[in-house]
Amino acid sequence: MRFFFPLVLLFTAIGLGIYAYLGGLRPPAVALETTAAPVLLAGQPFHGKVQDERFGELFRAAKSRQDASPALPLANLYYNNPESAHDSVRAFIGVLVPDTAARLPAGWRYRVVPAGQRVVAARVRGVSFLLAPGKLYAAAEEFIKDRQLTKQPFYLEQFGPDETDELRVGVK
Repeated sequence: MRFFFPLVLLFTAIGLGIYAYLGGLRPPAVALETTAAPVLLAGQPFHGKVQDERFGELFRAAKSRQDASPALPLANLYYNNPESAHDSVRAFIGVLVPDTAARLPAGWRYRVVPAGQRVVAARVRGVSFLLAPGKLYAAAEEFIKDRQLTKQPFYLEQFGPDETDELRVGVK
């Protein structure tokens, strides 16, 4: 029993060290913005349950596309809140592209988020892909709640190859 407390301290220290190494202690920067330019995505639409095998396949396809062109960030456009839509999600999974010049794989198409959208933008750099979504969504939700803004049904996630991650939530 006398070794229990030191072991708990040791495992807590190791867990906190791993969390810090993955960037868990870095807070996101959050701001209210209006998008200046349209955002162009290339990918595939999805509508269904989050546990659906196809949902995972779309992420793997987007990741392999990003691996082929490392400068392209992964980008996901959700039409309902993926954090609260436990049973069904409407999404477009793919990568952010600069223009329509690239040839797309079979089944892929383009989607545009038009300029002039009022959004809450949460950004974080140097945080692992495993931790970034939770940090970004929590920061954006808190910002929206604090300023009593009304959410629009669009969430745009971007996960850059150099751990520069961003979430844009549409607001009124």
